[in-house]
Amino acid sequence: MRSDTQTVTIDSRPSEVITFLAAVENLPRWAIGFAKEVHRDGDRSVVITGHGEVGIAVEVDHAAGTVDFRMEPEPGVEAMAYCRVVPNWNGAEVAFTQFQQPGVDDETFEQLVAAVGHELVTLKALLEVECPL
Repeated sequence: MRSDTQTVTIDSRPSEVITFLAAVENLPRWAIGFAKEVHRDGDRSVVITGHGEVGIAVEVDHAAGTVDFRMEPEPGVEAMAYCRVVPNWNGAEVAFTQFQQPGVDDETFEQLVAAVGHELVTLKALLEVECPL
């Protein structure tokens, strides 16, 4: 199975980055290629994507600096994406790993890889830039 890992350095404390990533309602703010909106369906979260609904659970370990995304694109099918946040001097280094899932062709996976690159830039901007107004 192919994988892709991308990193970004963020001038924000690791604990702040983890807290932001852990909040599933923040997905549409930074995962702009994936999440159009998020809503609750009973006891689970559902992401509205450009291709339909995806069930999602976020598993967080603040001490280890992990934020893992467990997705269910269709009943009985599970996909994972892993995020690691580690201290980098006064900021944080964020590593995001995704896998090419069975049934996903190479072209689509390359589009997903490109999307994550944009999403990490967005994440960095959201956590570093404050409007002075």
